[in-house]
Amino acid sequence: MRRVTSVAAAMLVASAIQFSTSPLVAQDRVAGIISATRKALGGEDKIAGLKTLTAEGPFRRSMGGRDMEGTVTVTLGRPDKMHRLEEMQMGGMVGGPVIERTMAVNGATSWEDTQNRGGMGGGMRIMMAGPGQGPGGGTLTPEQINEARTRRMRVQMYRLTAALFADAGTQWVDAGVAESPDGKADILETKEETGRTLRLFIDQTTKLPVMVQYQDPKPMVMINNGPGRGPGGPPPPPGPGGAPRPQMSPEELEKMREEMRRNPPPLGTYALYLSDFKKVDGILLPHKIETSLDGEPHEEWTIEKFKVNPSIKADFWDKK
Repeated sequence: MRRVTSVAAAMLVASAIQFSTSPLVAQDRVAGIISATRKALGGEDKIAGLKTLTAEGPFRRSMGGRDMEGTVTVTLGRPDKMHRLEEMQMGGMVGGPVIERTMAVNGATSWEDTQNRGGMGGGMRIMMAGPGQGPGGGTLTPEQINEARTRRMRVQMYRLTAALFADAGTQWVDAGVAESPDGKADILETKEETGRTLRLFIDQTTKLPVMVQYQDPKPMVMINNGPGRGPGGPPPPPGPGGAPRPQMSPEELEKMREEMRRNPPPLGTYALYLSDFKKVDGILLPHKIETSLDGEPHEEWTIEKFKVNPSIKADFWDKK
């Protein structure tokens, strides 16, 4: 996975210039930045008229010391719907397990599902706790589980709409200017439902979003291919005659999940870098989104196909 070298990457470590202005002046400055950005993206009318959007393409991701690769399709139904489908497997592993992971949020409700296909003799299964996603369970009620899951997915949705349309679902405030040897970017920020800060960097020259920055738990990977497996790391050696090790029992899996609940992953700083902007039905959209975690490459998503305002069936957002 190549290292990001765009202007946005430099701005991640650039100094931030803060302005001492009155609240009204700061509010006017934010409004001016957003207006200029919407104009650069295609115009306020075009952005307001965008009700549904799909983005599809291949990706590579580093998780728990492993490279995962596959395809991801994201469908947005503004203002409060998102459906994300990932199909992935370990990079370079021919015939290895394929993970199909679906997440959907529809207003105040959400659902997710993970299916494993194939594997090493059927004995290898992968369970993931990604950014903002803990192992779940515990003593939470079904209502509390739905509320936490919905909040997490809604936060993920607004990070994406912030990157695409400078729309985070909440009011932006002025956070100054980031300056680097390659240029300057206006910084807008807002509070997510998690209480953590979301920052949007907008290039002062092009008026386009170049980076979104936030904090989330670091990803963890569990490989279920025998007793004693922990998060990440290489798979265990095969059993006698090359046979795969037996899978963990339900009790062993629950013990591992409980350990992850007691010791959740630490927070990391994520940054989405936006590039390769092209017009799709009059709207300028980034066709490359690269993600870093604590300054190191984490994910690369090449969007090969956008659809603006595709027809979406009402039950598309429901769990099948």
